[in-house]
Formats: sequence, structure tokens, C-alpha cells
Amino acid sequence: MKGTLKILRKAAIFIVGTVVILLGIVLLPAPGPGLLVIIAGLFILSLEFDWAKRYLHQARQKLKQAKDKLSSKRVKNKSAKNIDRPSNHKRQSKR
Repeated sequence: MKGTLKILRKAAIFIVGTVVILLGIVLLPAPGPGLLVIIAGLFILSLEFDWAKRYLHQARQKLKQAKDKLSSKRVKNKSAKNIDRPSNHKRQSKR
């Protein structure tokens, strides 16, 4: 009986995790959190499968790299906006 419950649990986790990953793949081209849904599916699968733990670790690293890249772009844009430029209201119009 205990072995049967373990097999059913493993099968249920596999089915739910796979469905969540497939949903994430569908959401990738559509507006929505496709990557986050895929990572959630990998998390579900990692509860029972070691290979999913490895993919989850890789996905988290990629997500962190993307986040760092995005935040560095934001810092660049903010610093570029703060450059002293002559503004239009300081110019005197000659009429």
C-alpha cells in the first residue's frame, strides 16, 4: 500500500508539473509571465525528480542574470538622463 501511494504521488507531481510547464510554454509568446510559470512547473517537478532540480537551478541562474542585466540597463538610462544639458527654458528667444 505504501509503495502504491508513493507511485501515485510521483505520477501526480509529474502530471501537474508537466501541465504547468506546458502552460508556461504557451504563455511565452503571449503577454504574461511565461518564464515564471515554467519555473513554477520545474519547482513542482523538483519535489520528486532530481533532474528537475538541476533544470530549476539553471533556470533560476538565467532569471537572475536577466534581472541583473535589466537593472544595469535601467541604471545606465537613469545616469544618461542626469547629464547636464542646456534646457529650452534657459534660452532667450530673439524677437
